[in-house]
Amino acid sequence: MIRDEIQFLVTAFTVLSAILIVMLFYLIGRKAAENRLRKRVEGLKRSMNEKMLHSILTGDFLRSLQTDTKVKKLAMEELLSHYAELLEGTEEKVNLNRLAESRLGSHYRKNLRSLKWSTRMNALFHIEAFRMDGLKDEVFRMLERRRVTKEEKLRTLTILSQFQSREMFELLTVKYCGLSYLEFRNILSRLDSGGFDLFVLGYHSCPLELKFAILDLVGMKKDLKYLSFAESVFSASSGEERVRALKALSSIGHVRKLERYLPLFESGNWQERMLTARLAGAMKAEAVLPNLVKLLQDPSWWVRSQAGQAITMFPQGKNILQGVMDETSDTFARDMAWEWINKGVNQS
Repeated sequence: MIRDEIQFLVTAFTVLSAILIVMLFYLIGRKAAENRLRKRVEGLKRSMNEKMLHSILTGDFLRSLQTDTKVKKLAMEELLSHYAELLEGTEEKVNLNRLAESRLGSHYRKNLRSLKWSTRMNALFHIEAFRMDGLKDEVFRMLERRRVTKEEKLRTLTILSQFQSREMFELLTVKYCGLSYLEFRNILSRLDSGGFDLFVLGYHSCPLELKFAILDLVGMKKDLKYLSFAESVFSASSGEERVRALKALSSIGHVRKLERYLPLFESGNWQERMLTARLAGAMKAEAVLPNLVKLLQDPSWWVRSQAGQAITMFPQGKNILQGVMDETSDTFARDMAWEWINKGVNQS
């Protein structure tokens, strides 16, 4: 009995050892193959670099820049990725995009149809990085497949937005209206002014999370042409939508009639009080200075801090804060006034 158990253990150990040895040799061989491939790619990159730079700068695509092997494709892809991050000029970017499409377009078309998720995602990543809008139809067809992951859908929608696809409004308001606010915002941020304005015009037919994204981007753009839109949304909405509209207005830094917003200094919502203080500071309306001084005593630290910052935006702001320090008995107000009086002193 004991002898049989020992024999079994010896056999099992031998088999496991053999498996581990085989795996070790496989990994060693694989690593060696990867090193050889890496060496060949780096060598090709050195030989292709000057030719590629010439093509990108002049638009003259040399015939010697070919991608008829796996190694050449990898070398071309890595060099293009490198220059895509460095280039600033519009003409050079256009040349890079054309070069990418002419040398790697068919490669990425094939990879978009691959059964491997990683291969498809890698193709989408490079199509976006190289702005290969010639592959827009192939990218759009990704959305029509029965089996497509959420990651692929998001990447595809982002690329179509970057390509200024005319279908974006329908896609985001009908077919893919269940995305999160951050996902919507990332997609919309790629649209040009004309594409984004379609969402502003169709705002009331958008799902709530998409509305939040639109309002946030209106604030980020700080464009006065969206002032009437943001004011109308603020007047007609409530809750989170109303707060985001007010945030957009405070970022734009202007409203047509500030007196309409003065009651918000007494709002029960601390975010509305804070954003109104920000708006008042941006507009530098001296009539609201007493309201801002009063907010230095607010229960919310965020409101007090924003009120202090807003006061410093007035020419006599630090003198007003010094007066608060000298006269008030409110600890919160005195501490906040001191903080904004000395803001930046230590850094200088």
